[in-house]
Amino acid sequence: MQTSKSRKFMLLFVTMALVLAFCATASLAQEKVKVKYRAFAVVTETERFEVGDTPGHFVSINENKGVTSDGKFVRYFTSRSDLIKGNGTLSGYGRYVEVKDGDTVFLKFEGSVSTIKSPEGKLKITFKGPYSYTKGTGKYENIEGGGTFSGGYIGKGILSVDGEGEYFIKK
Repeated sequence: MQTSKSRKFMLLFVTMALVLAFCATASLAQEKVKVKYRAFAVVTETERFEVGDTPGHFVSINENKGVTSDGKFVRYFTSRSDLIKGNGTLSGYGRYVEVKDGDTVFLKFEGSVSTIKSPEGKLKITFKGPYSYTKGTGKYENIEGGGTFSGGYIGKGILSVDGEGEYFIKK
């Protein structure tokens, strides 16, 4: 009889431990939010420095401001590019600020830049790479995640960027 009570107690104890473990795991699970956007921006400042070691080698620092195509966010970005004849690397930081309430996501990015000349002689500048969230305010506080971006210049000093990724709010 003692063995039967011990087994029942042990079974009850194991069951309760599993229920608690499941509840703790479920409460720690983070809801991932998929992100897909298009944004347009205008270059507001550019500084370009010739390196001098190779013909066509320049380092540039750019600032651009814009808006997402749905009008939900205003974007502010600062980037640095290291290009030889229009091809090379890109890195920087940005933030998206919600128009409605000012909640903000901050991110960093890096990638590559490619420049090709069309048969008509026009330059086509494109860029792509990964980004990751570094901070958030308001409902985005404790944001984590990231994704990829791609885009290019669609006119003199005007660019278009498409992004896709996911984030979650760390509890």
